[in-house]
Amino acid sequence: MKVVFSDSSAKKASKRRTLISYSISLVLTFAPCYQPVWAGTDNQSGTAGTAGATGALGNPGIAGGNGAVGGDATANSSTTNTDASNTANANGGGGGRGGNGGQGSPTNSNGGNGGDGAKAGDASATADITIATGNGSATATANTGTGGAGGAGGYAAGTGAPGDGGDAGDGGDTIASAQVVNSGSGAATVNATANGGNGGAGGAIGSGAGTGGAPTAGNAGNGGAAILGAVSGSSASGGVVTVNGTARGGSGGSATGTGNAGDGGSIALTDAVTGSTTGRLNLRQTATGGASGHVYSGNNGTAGTASSSLTRTETQSSYLDVDTTATGGAGGYRYDTTGTAAAGGAATANTDISNSAGVADGYARARGGAGGWGGNGSINGADGGVGGDADAVVNATSSSAVTTGSYVARANSHSTGGAGGYTYGATTGGAGGDATGSASAVGTNTGSSATYVYADGDVYGGHGGTVYSALDGAVGGAGGSAMSNSNASAAGQNYASADDDTTGGRGGDINSGV
Repeated sequence: MKVVFSDSSAKKASKRRTLISYSISLVLTFAPCYQPVWAGTDNQSGTAGTAGATGALGNPGIAGGNGAVGGDATANSSTTNTDASNTANANGGGGGRGGNGGQGSPTNSNGGNGGDGAKAGDASATADITIATGNGSATATANTGTGGAGGAGGYAAGTGAPGDGGDAGDGGDTIASAQVVNSGSGAATVNATANGGNGGAGGAIGSGAGTGGAPTAGNAGNGGAAILGAVSGSSASGGVVTVNGTARGGSGGSATGTGNAGDGGSIALTDAVTGSTTGRLNLRQTATGGASGHVYSGNNGTAGTASSSLTRTETQSSYLDVDTTATGGAGGYRYDTTGTAAAGGAATANTDISNSAGVADGYARARGGAGGWGGNGSINGADGGVGGDADAVVNATSSSAVTTGSYVARANSHSTGGAGGYTYGATTGGAGGDATGSASAVGTNTGSSATYVYADGDVYGGHGGTVYSALDGAVGGAGGSAMSNSNASAAGQNYASADDDTTGGRGGDINSGV
């Protein structure tokens, strides 16, 4: 098409339009050569549970209403050959809190009990992609709210009894799944994360100077569970595949008075992530236990344990890189004059891999949860909690002949015991957690030459807890022990090296406060 303009400004405009038209033509002509650039995202949130009604005054006071359960949430972002990146985010609704109990009226009337809090909603997130060109990624994240707190008991005066506190709701449960199938040569990146909800706080007993009865505080809620569904990635023609799977247990809620603390959620992952490629394959699997709740004179909660174990026998990847991580939950504090704060959760990580097509590179990390603190600056007496134990084991074996000057097999273990809890005005700090580790790297191909096989173990016992404002005869917490065993062996004319670095935990100090 020919366009004629009568003035110079019109000619300049013509050049601009022609250039734009030409650029658009180029984009349209060559667009099939580029990967899809669209991204699909699905965000879903559950509604928060409604709070229970406050009880009216009366003789006795009217009990508070129970909270309503939080709403569930499900997010799903799945496409085929249309999006390069898909994301799904699901957030469950928090549980409704319990209503407060009504006041006892007239004087000498009992207060009403607090209502119970409700469980938080659950959450499920799924992100999937099937793609033929370019790189693909999928990210799924499932979170949820906190369980509803228990309502406080109602006020009472005279000979009336204050109302009991309401029990709290548990945190919501979560599941996350993510997959990328790349039928071309591009990369595949997968991330799936599930975070359990935290437990709610127990309700306090009613206020006032009422002397009747023996009111009890409400119990706290437990932390929610977190699990992984299908978490995988693949590249048909040798692209880098990276698959990350993470699950965290919810923390237990805290309680006052005689109420019991909530438990932290425990996590156990076994072969939860997978992938395939002839290129580099990175697998990452992480488990974290939830902390237990804090408590006054009720029962301690139990900190969540963590276990992450992955076994892989590989026959096609040129470089297999596997990393497992486990972290135990922290123990809750104990604000009482007697007893012992909660122990930290134990952690176990295990990586066991072999590769007949290339390098085997394995890592295992474990860290025990810290023990809870005893007392505080104004309430003395409870001893510190014990730190959680940790164990990390990795075995990496390659039977392949790899490039001269590179690693053929490598194993790294890293284990740290949890620190013991410190305390105020008591006699014993918490002992540090024990730590153990093992790393084994083996190269079996006799045709390899001038390659490296390396094993390394780093193991550290947890430090003992310190005693502040110590009583006569007080003892700081003992440091945790440390033990490591690493070995490396190589066939053919190769280099093998094994190192161990072990350090026991430091004992806790005594601080008299003088």
